[in-house]
Amino acid sequence: MYKVKTPILIACYLLATTVSIPLLANKSSKYSPSQQLFLDAEKALKSNDVQKFQKFKSQLSHYPLVSYLEFEQLSRNLTVANKGKIDQFIKVQKDSPLASRLKFRYINSLVKQKQYGLFSQYYADFFQSSKNAKLKCLYLIHQLQQGEKTAKVFPEVKKLWTVAKSQPKECDPLFSQWKNEGKLTKAVAFERFDKVARKGPVSMLNYLKRYLPKKQHYLAELWSKVRKNPGVIANRRFFPQRDYKYQEAAIAVFAIKKLAWGDRDAAYKTWRNVQRRIVVPKELANDAERTLFLALTTENNPKAMPWAKKHINRYLKDELITHWKLATFLRANDWEAIKEQYDLIAEKLQKTNQWRYWYAIALEKTGNSKQANQLLKNLAVQRDYYGYKAAAKLKQPLKLNHKASVISKEVLTQTQNLSNVERAKELIALERFRDANREWRSLQKRLKTPEEFQAAAKIAYDWGWFNQGILTIAKAKIWDDTDIRFPTAFKEDYIVMGKKVDLEPEWLMGVTRQESAYGPYAVSGAGAYGLMQVLPSTAKIYSKKLGVKYKNRSDLFVPSTNIEMGSNYLKLRYDELDSNPIYASAAYNAGKHRIDKWKAFGRFPTEIWIESIPYTETRDYIKKVMTYRAIYALKLNKQDTVFEYILNTETGG
Repeated sequence: MYKVKTPILIACYLLATTVSIPLLANKSSKYSPSQQLFLDAEKALKSNDVQKFQKFKSQLSHYPLVSYLEFEQLSRNLTVANKGKIDQFIKVQKDSPLASRLKFRYINSLVKQKQYGLFSQYYADFFQSSKNAKLKCLYLIHQLQQGEKTAKVFPEVKKLWTVAKSQPKECDPLFSQWKNEGKLTKAVAFERFDKVARKGPVSMLNYLKRYLPKKQHYLAELWSKVRKNPGVIANRRFFPQRDYKYQEAAIAVFAIKKLAWGDRDAAYKTWRNVQRRIVVPKELANDAERTLFLALTTENNPKAMPWAKKHINRYLKDELITHWKLATFLRANDWEAIKEQYDLIAEKLQKTNQWRYWYAIALEKTGNSKQANQLLKNLAVQRDYYGYKAAAKLKQPLKLNHKASVISKEVLTQTQNLSNVERAKELIALERFRDANREWRSLQKRLKTPEEFQAAAKIAYDWGWFNQGILTIAKAKIWDDTDIRFPTAFKEDYIVMGKKVDLEPEWLMGVTRQESAYGPYAVSGAGAYGLMQVLPSTAKIYSKKLGVKYKNRSDLFVPSTNIEMGSNYLKLRYDELDSNPIYASAAYNAGKHRIDKWKAFGRFPTEIWIESIPYTETRDYIKKVMTYRAIYALKLNKQDTVFEYILNTETGG
């Protein structure tokens, strides 16, 4: 809950980075003899009791996780002399995540041992995908020492040098040789200078300007001032208009894009004044105009409407701009403009359910009810946000469209017998959830057909590993198996808690499906825990107020506790925000303070207010939660009216 991190609404949709952990783990259960022997072997290894370790390990030759013991044993002896055993393990365990993990450990160990020749042999396959600048530089240095041609190495050196940050000291000899051979040209220097100017440390600008012609040095001063205070461009004498007018214009546009998200009117005025004082090339002006429009329209500024009308036939490949032109026209009830925009956009966009729906509404509003009705009927059979809106508008029942996965017994058995599956199952039993997820990711690399992915998804689902089942079946692009995609685990907890807080259980389940994909041990990149993704800080603050027992973050991994905390928190927001389910759901994602701000942007029909939510993440979140809520109502055999609410109420103001 309350996890939106991006300060600007045009940020890409943030997929929640969750560590999925299944339900199979039962802390009260006893381990099997093999599992206990495995744990004893690990303990012996940690205490350096080699004799006992070997004794236990010898009794586990057929146990799926014996490779994990071998991995830990080899990791303790990453020497050149042990290369043969390491290579053999990597070869035998090629389908296990342990192979690459051991390889990376060996690579780092070889660097510490200064065995650069052997290090380079192992690192070669990882060079292009690696983001480790230190290792890349050491590898390239060794390549040059071994006689590799500079024509092959120096382009990679350029990539390493032209970044917006300092590189590790291990790169210095490589950069020196590269510079000494005349590869650091003025153009290359300016490439890095420009990157640093935009997003690197301002202090680096004075260092980098030494590589530029003296007449360009003044640009470092302009950038430094703008990075500290973008408003300085309002000063009539800020731009000297010297030889580098394009770069000055680029600085102006950078500043305007920063100012746009503050005082919109002031930014707009500053932009018009800047354009009168300096020449701004078309491509730069378009970039500034784009950001200004997004900033204006997300706050429903009156200047957004004339811009959208003026540029109705431009920015047509820009899906974000196209969305906000639609939202602007919707708020103005300009149905003719919506039809005109629909005719102009690419066929790909026209085919999206969003545009099909609003085009149908525009047709209806302008007197073409027959065509509108047919378009809505076509949409109403689909299981998504716009399909459900169309069905509700036509007063038709919402469709679940369930179609169970068809998996042959042969494929299911073959998948169950794959080593990754066997290891994952044991790791789950031992509560090694991170390792279990690693095994499952490795498994997915081995699967080739949609049926194999469905089989793996079914296995995860049958284990109670619901979030991994959801993620795996998505890989197969199988969307209609609503048992796997929308599990009803903990149903009774949601029903009981729904009655307790007086909220629909399907709503609570819909929030859970979006927040964690039904992973009771999920941990997001923002640090939210469990089924309903409760932040420990939130739990600590609100537990007493909400009357929920809470000691520490591990409590949030208990499904009943998490459901109780998340449900009470949602109810709190619901009561605080006008008993509006849209406000409450948005606040669960973005925080109450943002909803209080967004309410001031105007009062509109609820479905239009949803299209106008400033944050892309929260806008998509609301659509998904409302859709999932309706799906879970169908699965609970309940009549949910949230889409009638969306169609027949007003929100905002």
